Amino acid sequence: MQDYYQRFDPAKGYEQLLFRSGKGLQSAELNDIQAQVSHQVKGIADVLLKDGDVVLDGEPAVNSESGLVQIGACSVYLRGQVRSLEPAELVVATDQIVDIGVWLSESEITELEDPSLRDPAVSAHNYDEPGAARLKITCQWGLATDSGFDDANFYPVYRIDKGVLIIKQPPPQLDAVTVALARYDREANGGSYVVDGMKLTYRDIEGDYQVYSLEEGKAHIQGYEVSFPTSRRELFAYDPDQQLIESEPHVFTPDQNGDMRINLAFSPVNNISRVDANLEKTVTLTRSNIRGSVDPLPDVAVYALVSVTQNETVYQEGVDYSLAGNQVNWGLGGARPDDGESYQVVYQFREQLDVTADETGFTLNQTLADGTTIVANSAFDVDYQWSMNRIDLVVLDQQGQVQRIKGASNSYEPTAPVAPDNQLVLAQIRQNWFSDGKPEVTNLAVRSVPMSTLEEMQQQIGDLYDLLAIERLRNDANAEEPAAKHGVFVDPFLDDDMRDEGLAQTAAIIDGELMLPVEVEVSDLALPSEDRPVTLNYQLEAVLEQTMKTGKMKVNPYQAFSPIPATVKLTPAVDHWTQTTRVWTSPVTRWITRGWWRVRQRVWNSRTRTWNWVWRRGWNTVSNTNETVSVSSTAAEFLRVRQVNFEITGFGGGEKLDQLMFDGVDITSGAR
Repeated sequence: MQDYYQRFDPAKGYEQLLFRSGKGLQSAELNDIQAQVSHQVKGIADVLLKDGDVVLDGEPAVNSESGLVQIGACSVYLRGQVRSLEPAELVVATDQIVDIGVWLSESEITELEDPSLRDPAVSAHNYDEPGAARLKITCQWGLATDSGFDDANFYPVYRIDKGVLIIKQPPPQLDAVTVALARYDREANGGSYVVDGMKLTYRDIEGDYQVYSLEEGKAHIQGYEVSFPTSRRELFAYDPDQQLIESEPHVFTPDQNGDMRINLAFSPVNNISRVDANLEKTVTLTRSNIRGSVDPLPDVAVYALVSVTQNETVYQEGVDYSLAGNQVNWGLGGARPDDGESYQVVYQFREQLDVTADETGFTLNQTLADGTTIVANSAFDVDYQWSMNRIDLVVLDQQGQVQRIKGASNSYEPTAPVAPDNQLVLAQIRQNWFSDGKPEVTNLAVRSVPMSTLEEMQQQIGDLYDLLAIERLRNDANAEEPAAKHGVFVDPFLDDDMRDEGLAQTAAIIDGELMLPVEVEVSDLALPSEDRPVTLNYQLEAVLEQTMKTGKMKVNPYQAFSPIPATVKLTPAVDHWTQTTRVWTSPVTRWITRGWWRVRQRVWNSRTRTWNWVWRRGWNTVSNTNETVSVSSTAAEFLRVRQVNFEITGFGGGEKLDQLMFDGVDITSGAR
């Protein structure tokens, strides 16, 4: 605007405007006050928040199939202020990474655009006269690739990776607090780790891509949280590194049927470009009318003449004829067929074969389609390309983007790449590139250990020391009480080690003594059918009672209702199976409660300040305990096929089922 002046400059260090009596008030000074206050507030707010931070609500709903994104009303921090945005719907691409954010534009509004800005004071001399203009800020949801916002600035808020929303932090997002927590998390836990989920599994091949499934979960990347509310499909290009193998030698040794299977040295084979073999062929030639001339053979690369005959006549090579290039030379002066007569020639030549190959090699038959045969025990060469083995890494960065880092391919032992420090390694993929196989996926993510698991590990360590002490005592006992003394077999009756494993045992070992078996019968106490503890008869007595109440509040003051989602019930919802491992043990009771014990013990008498000897007695109880040596868990490599029924309830009046997806597969046709 031509009549608008504003001179505020933070570099000058002016902190206040000091108005002096008798001096005129400048319009520029009023504008400077607003600019100065906004600068001060923004400086404080930027310490806690950054542009694009969501302060309240606004979590978008993404349809991974259609790309429709629905964003509710929310508050977003932009350029020093928390700005309210209306709900919006956008359509994004589901095969790439898309940033959704706010386009912020400025415009100057005067009384010409808004007549209500004229002076409304009826009794004033300036009534209905123009006054100050307004700076209008317009915020609108959009994509970073949108056009039509020439004078606007784009601030990214959400990121959608192939139809999946990446949740970095739940609102409110306080940038200063987040940075402090990230630094503490990074220093306390030593970097990046997975909190739960985030396991990668291989699914299938679709076109030129390998399809993987990344489990929902949460991770901390250098202290910053990244969360996936649902599992997501990851597509990585099917791009093996090819290596050309030239002149790989083989020897043709057919079996009794004339066939030979050739397994190439490297696989899987991508394509075979050349197979050079030694062939043998029989043809009939007509003697040339020109004396001393040569007769050409129908093939090139001829390297040997096996025989030349005419009826019963057999000509001698080097005497009657010779090989001259790809021709039979009759110029040696020996015997030869008469001009115009036919004769038979058997010769060998080198030629490329057309073969039908699979991923490991091909099969050759000695007799080709035109009657030509492959020379037995002859060498042939193969040129082919094969897909080299490779180890890739799948990593996750702070922005929630899943990436694949390609390793260095090698003919024998490939090496895995090294991930940057600011990325979390999720899994390692060992590629073999066979069409009927699948890559070997190994999940390598560092995972946080709950306190309950640490406590259990501490107990297992204690149990391990106990087992070690017991084993030492057992070894000492076995050393002191050998199984054979003076040629006589001895059993110290410490355990079942000396007993015949697998045979029925009819005696029991109790306290190191061998005796008749003891039958033990366990009876269950009958409990009432109600799901409550067993107690004596009682009457309830009020110990603490609150009979008054104060205040009230509305549960939903803004009358904001979200549509109630439909309820989906799967039958069965969980698949259970049992694996049983048989371990032999003695079928008789070995340890029971028995007898009284009486022991003399020395006790300190604090009254007389002397040591006294006393006799104590009690029950002697010995029992077996279950000791955990190790616990491990592995993911099931193969799951059985089961039929799963689904039932959907909770639709409103007039609502119809549009699409039903189960694990990325459309099963709408199966619903009725």
